[in-house]
Amino acid sequence: MATTPTISSYSQSQLTDLVDRTFLKQLKEMPYEMKNASFVKKDTLSKGAGDTRRYAEFIDSDLYAQERDEGDGSAQSKVQYGYEKDAQIYDVSLSKSITKHMRDTGKDQQMIRMILDLSNVCPNRTELDLAHRLTFAWDTTYTTLDGKSKDISVGDTLALISASHTLTGSATTYSTQIAGNPQFSKGSLEIAEKSFVEESYDNLGLKRYRKADTIVTTDDPNTIHQVRELLNATADVTTSNSATFNVYSNAYKHVKVSRLATTAIGAPDTTKAKYWFLVDSANSDFYFTVLNQPYLKTPKDGNNGEDFATENWNYMAATDYTTCIVTAKRIRGSKGNGA
Repeated sequence: MATTPTISSYSQSQLTDLVDRTFLKQLKEMPYEMKNASFVKKDTLSKGAGDTRRYAEFIDSDLYAQERDEGDGSAQSKVQYGYEKDAQIYDVSLSKSITKHMRDTGKDQQMIRMILDLSNVCPNRTELDLAHRLTFAWDTTYTTLDGKSKDISVGDTLALISASHTLTGSATTYSTQIAGNPQFSKGSLEIAEKSFVEESYDNLGLKRYRKADTIVTTDDPNTIHQVRELLNATADVTTSNSATFNVYSNAYKHVKVSRLATTAIGAPDTTKAKYWFLVDSANSDFYFTVLNQPYLKTPKDGNNGEDFATENWNYMAATDYTTCIVTAKRIRGSKGNGA
């Protein structure tokens, strides 16, 4: 009866083939909470086209025709450019080494774990960076786990969630802060909905119709239950079985973001547990722009994949991307702390 070979007995090419297959499998199976959210717009940057892409709001113009007296020409519509925001691509990567000692001593489980971990590192970092656009939505910059300062302001140079956002063609300001930072509830959702009704403008200061369709929360169980109870209730949501109509049924999608309530390095942060947001995903300009999808560099004969001095077999995963939000008009946010 043939004996199944152990990983430690594999040749370099055999182990590399296993790593390649695992890497592709893990990329497909990764639960992309933020990347696959409907309000995140996927974009690509072609190689050779530089490392920066400029995003801009749609051009606004007059909404209403003007009365024309007999014999007169038509009034000329006003045209107003919106804000722009430049997004610069950056590179993230991580390498793993399979040592000669691990291979010679049969450290199969450790080697498997390292292979699986390497498959996840780029998708995990992508999800963390996307989530942190909401985690630090009240800031214009934050320091990443690498110690790098990231500009996360929107086009008017303010934080995504601010009470004094500006327009390019009007002195009117608007707020994306849900008043009072309430925890999620039916009442606080109505406050956020009212903000979309009363503080949705184009850049000329005219009222624009905005329809929020997505509730975003952390993975806080109580908040998740509050959202589910509201959206799935089969009776009037304010009384005990007095009716069978729920106005919120099918009105919103719920996106749970496990990495939202975290520190810059991805550690749990209970002070952010009650964060929640209301989003108009159809008109969102939250961009995720990719230059290089996650890829794997593996050791092969002649490419120095085996270090001469240490005899390590070196593997590296990397990807190049950036995030950008041009305007805050399509989001409202609450810290849920009542402050």
